[in-house]
Amino acid sequence: MSETEKSLRETLAAAGKRLVEDNLVQGTWGNFSVRLDEKRMLVTPSGLDYLSLTPDDMVAVDIESLEYAGGLKPTSEKKLHAAIYKGRKDINAVIHTHSEYCSAAAAARVDLPADTDEIRRLVGQNIKCAAYGLPGTKKMTVAALAALDGRNACYLANHGAIAIGVSLENAYAVCLALEFHTKNFIELAVMKKTGIKNFSDKALLAVFRGKLETAICYD
Repeated sequence: MSETEKSLRETLAAAGKRLVEDNLVQGTWGNFSVRLDEKRMLVTPSGLDYLSLTPDDMVAVDIESLEYAGGLKPTSEKKLHAAIYKGRKDINAVIHTHSEYCSAAAAARVDLPADTDEIRRLVGQNIKCAAYGLPGTKKMTVAALAALDGRNACYLANHGAIAIGVSLENAYAVCLALEFHTKNFIELAVMKKTGIKNFSDKALLAVFRGKLETAICYD
């Protein structure tokens, strides 16, 4: 094993723990990867607790054939990761999360404007929601690639979000910024719809249920 591969495996294992600490993943949902070389990628294994991941748990997968070696199975989303690496030669890391606010936007199937300098710099001119496709299918992969065209992140309808970058650190910064931006958008939308000045989860729930008068009393 080369020093480069060893370093990337260690970086991936550390990223798994950081994703949990920053509340960007729920349970064993989500997956992430890095480009190992022109032909291979390192991806997270399927079904393992992120807090227990070790560098040796990462699975080397052929980007073209999706073949892999070893006792652990790679993430079921390996097809999506491979497609991104094949289509975006500038990208070297992919993170798929089920973070709280991005999951809400994905469930609502909305596109969000990129109305801050940071989100425009990290993501692009807006954040699109990819059309729905079952996880792990070609339909979802094609939809995600379309939503990522010219962008570094998108929502996956009913399935969280995906962030990409020139490095794992860059992709992670995109993840954090996207979740923060989505949270702000949702909170501002609730306050605008109800006229209240102070956001609360109870007000959000009331708006979701269509009970605006209840939301106003939570201000």
